[in-house]
Amino acid sequence: LSNTPTTIDLRSAAEACFGPDARRTVSGTFPATTLWAGDVDRNNVVRYTGPANDRDPLLQAIGGAVPTNTTSGYLPQDVNMDGVVRYVGAANDRDPILQSVGGSVPTNTRLGTMH
Repeated sequence: LSNTPTTIDLRSAAEACFGPDARRTVSGTFPATTLWAGDVDRNNVVRYTGPANDRDPLLQAIGGAVPTNTTSGYLPQDVNMDGVVRYVGAANDRDPILQSVGGSVPTNTRLGTMH
């Protein structure tokens, strides 16, 4: 890296990324390739349940006891990057974590690609 800006187009399959599963394809109006969401604790593993899971830091960020609480800010726990950490309800930050590990088996994990 240098002071000269570098353009990185993650939509392009030709753009080099570390690892075979570094990106996911998002379909819809704006088909794109994105990075996986949800490594809240930055341990290089997206984990929905079990030890060192990425859900617990969300609950801790909103106070730890009342799951309907929210907190504002672009924090590491703001998985969907809407400026609000939300554990339950519409646009919560928990669902993208489950989607990143496959969507239906909460014990799955997704290994990160940044070492």
